[in-house]
Amino acid sequence: MNDTLEIGGLTFHVRHSLRRRTLGLMVGRGAELILNCPVDADAQKVAKWAQSKLLWVHRRLARKEQMGEGGYIPEFTTGENFFYLGRGYRLKVSKQQPESLSFDGNRFWLQRDAMSNAAKHFRNWYIQHGRMWLTERTASLVRRTGVSPAKIDVRDLGFRWGSCGKSLTLCFNWRLLQLPKRLIDYVIVHELVHLREPYHGDGFRRLLERALPDWEQRSEELRLKGSAFAIL
Repeated sequence: MNDTLEIGGLTFHVRHSLRRRTLGLMVGRGAELILNCPVDADAQKVAKWAQSKLLWVHRRLARKEQMGEGGYIPEFTTGENFFYLGRGYRLKVSKQQPESLSFDGNRFWLQRDAMSNAAKHFRNWYIQHGRMWLTERTASLVRRTGVSPAKIDVRDLGFRWGSCGKSLTLCFNWRLLQLPKRLIDYVIVHELVHLREPYHGDGFRRLLERALPDWEQRSEELRLKGSAFAIL
């Protein structure tokens, strides 16, 4: 049985399934909001759960709008493809999976009971693994710019890939870890150059050209293809 639920000015299409054991929420390709739940789910609990997800929903809708009509919003189901360093890995949802989310080098494993918070678990995984990887990657690129950051941080930067903060701190968006290495390198070098030139003037472009001669090509590739990799 399908129904609709109105919460916070948004319409949720409720789908009941005999095979469903937990609540799940997805944003469809047409920006429709689909709430999947077990057939015996309590209506009040479903409404309360959907209410708690409003902030997530608005963020996903904003991201989908930015990505355009071709934007893809994951459902976190078995067989779905998720990117790490530009390579796609299949997801396996399993009841026997001991951790909320893990990666064995060949695929991602998501605990069935963790599906309702799958986006959060993926974000935490990218942050945890990305900090060490980006620190090592940045260290390998500092010779190109002649300046080293004092600290590397990984966090949610909204729609920015990276930023140069105070005290020689570089911050990178956790979504960056989904991109191919050549595009990650461009973002890293871009921010390293900002340690010397804070503004996008002629001096900045000269230093970037010297450090990464094909930076314009990579920048355009990031603009055109970045959202195709960073689906989260």
